[in-house]
Amino acid sequence: MADGNGRRSLWPVLDAGHWRLLSLLGWASFFEGYDFNIVTVALKPLRTSFHAGQATASLWIAVIYLGALPAVVLARRADRHGRRVLLLWSIAGYSVFTALTAAAPDFPVFVALQWTARLFLVLESALVWTVVAEELPASARGFGFGWLAMLSALGTGWSAILWGSVLHPLGASWRWLYLAALPVLFVVARLWGSLSETGRFTGVGAEAARRDQWRRLLRAPHRRRLVVLCLIAVTANLTTQATVFVVDFMQTQRHLSASAASLTLVASGALAIPVLVGAGALSDRVGRKPVVCTSLVGGVLGVYCFFDLAHGRLALFGALALVYVGLFAAWPTGTGFGSELFPTALRASGNAIGAGAKYVGQALSFVVAGVLITGSASLGRVVMLLAIGPVVAAALIAVVLPETGGRELEEISPTPVETALVVPELP
Repeated sequence: MADGNGRRSLWPVLDAGHWRLLSLLGWASFFEGYDFNIVTVALKPLRTSFHAGQATASLWIAVIYLGALPAVVLARRADRHGRRVLLLWSIAGYSVFTALTAAAPDFPVFVALQWTARLFLVLESALVWTVVAEELPASARGFGFGWLAMLSALGTGWSAILWGSVLHPLGASWRWLYLAALPVLFVVARLWGSLSETGRFTGVGAEAARRDQWRRLLRAPHRRRLVVLCLIAVTANLTTQATVFVVDFMQTQRHLSASAASLTLVASGALAIPVLVGAGALSDRVGRKPVVCTSLVGGVLGVYCFFDLAHGRLALFGALALVYVGLFAAWPTGTGFGSELFPTALRASGNAIGAGAKYVGQALSFVVAGVLITGSASLGRVVMLLAIGPVVAAALIAVVLPETGGRELEEISPTPVETALVVPELP
């Protein structure tokens, strides 16, 4: 979008239909962020209820993250039959299983319920980002990705506010956090009558799906992109254990109260929230690659400051804010690649495989951390070892992936059908 002087504006101008879509999917992302991150704010009381140490909890949580893998299989249905219905069922699924988690009697049942909820969460996330990629113009896709990430982050913050400001001061159980996920079912009801199938799938995907197999992702030219995307997703998320344990760390290692630790998390995250939309919109203008690479390295610097240098509350707040600035800037720009690198008939499958690799990396971070902590390594040293991952991911993005910012999806990865639909410009 250009301004009156012919320069590209950082903020896109979208029509009413685009904003309606972003509003509806934003609510779904808000509750996805809430459900996904409850374990972060409730980890210490949860460990206490189930009599689990940090190492044991890390290994159990790793199993939860592997719930992402079946989502890869289910996502293929979205490429064959459409995004809409599967998206609605995925939102309902994660809401119900998150609420059921409130009744978990022990850690194995807790993990089983959260594993299933994670399956639906990953599927929902992959489909929401796919819908935004297909429905928004090329000049605003990064902005749309940032919008989804911002609403998800606000959901994360709401879980911390609810726990630190209301439930914990009242002496309520962590189980109420999971029960509070049920209101998202009203979002499903609203979406059911308002959300339509994407124009790209209707015009291209339905026809291509009848002849395309998901195995095409394993053949050139898609195979190389898929492998690199998965490697990036795994390595970029090796610091997940560190970000999940920040509240636990502030309580056990820096001796903050539960409320102070939760509110420090909220305040530092809130400071970084504008970065989500700003980074996405900026990547539409200057490109995804420079934004995401700089952000990944900045996040690693914040992790080092938080777990090694910071001790007082103010220092912890500042270091954690730097962590979230890096994470939040890399989130919409990096995750967007999964929705942009593959053609319409393979987009949901490719995006879900990338999301599955992301959660494999997250699970791996918990396994490695759990093993090393059991071997008497300090949490700070373990975190810095895992922080090598995002640096590797930044190098792979800079060297291997194509630039996708501001380019039409059909230009990035066309299929024969899509190529035929592109109208050539007149000389």
